[in-house]
Amino acid sequence: MQKHHMRIGWINHLEEYRSLELIIETFGRISEEARGEVVRVMEECYRRLRPHDVEMVDVMLFETSSRMEAYSIKEQGLVGVEPTGLESGFVATHEAWTGIPKILISMERLHSLEPMIRKATIRHEVAHSILHGSPEYYIFPIPKSLSEAASKHRLPREYVNNILYLISIGVKDYEVTSLLLNSGFIEDQVAYSKHLMKTSRDDLEAWNLSKGDPAKELITVLGRFKDLACTVAVSKHQGFGRVEDTNMLDELRYLPEAKLKGLAEVSWALTGMERLDTFSKVELTADLTVQRLIGRTLQP
Repeated sequence: MQKHHMRIGWINHLEEYRSLELIIETFGRISEEARGEVVRVMEECYRRLRPHDVEMVDVMLFETSSRMEAYSIKEQGLVGVEPTGLESGFVATHEAWTGIPKILISMERLHSLEPMIRKATIRHEVAHSILHGSPEYYIFPIPKSLSEAASKHRLPREYVNNILYLISIGVKDYEVTSLLLNSGFIEDQVAYSKHLMKTSRDDLEAWNLSKGDPAKELITVLGRFKDLACTVAVSKHQGFGRVEDTNMLDELRYLPEAKLKGLAEVSWALTGMERLDTFSKVELTADLTVQRLIGRTLQP
């Protein structure tokens, strides 16, 4: 493991000097060129998104995805968080369990992407550290509607936690994409949203394995909420007024029409929550998920 300290400084709108320290840790063989690319994109993004209150960020660069996932599971265990397993496959993640924003990047996965998508991915995590850089954004209380649905359908606590997790990361990704778009990162975020929406072999396999089991089907459908939330933010920024006016659902046509309709309704509802804070958005989105997806998928 190697550790590097980088300090970024700027004058904010009140003419006060502000600085941010990036603590870069590398795990495995990572070239100076690859590390430098990540740092340059982060430095530019933090400056462009100012003013903000971020003072320190831990940036963990992993040679392989398996190394990143093993580290993440270990860290979650240290703070008493039960890993969901739903993060597997991510190129990069952000968390703030210790109160300091931490960005984890699989360099193996990052460098499988084209340059513009690489930059968009890094900027996405930077925006998370600005908007969601404290522990409360990772521990959401179970909304009343979801709790009542759990009792009605006799859902295990772990299953309900997974539903809430998928809802919360979608809401936060919508906020992140909106921030980046409003800050002028348009071309790369449009490309990033299209990249997320592409249906992979793993997506199709997950759906085929879940078919016939309503509980598994629900989790599989909600697993695409995160992707759709980013695309909804882009569509809203482009001036679309409803989901029917876009082609953003084309990649999800492998899902049954009723479930796709419910997922689209929940996702597009985010465009009407701009004035709400993250916690209110999560609660309202949970209410809609119960109405449009859980109620239509699970039998009493």
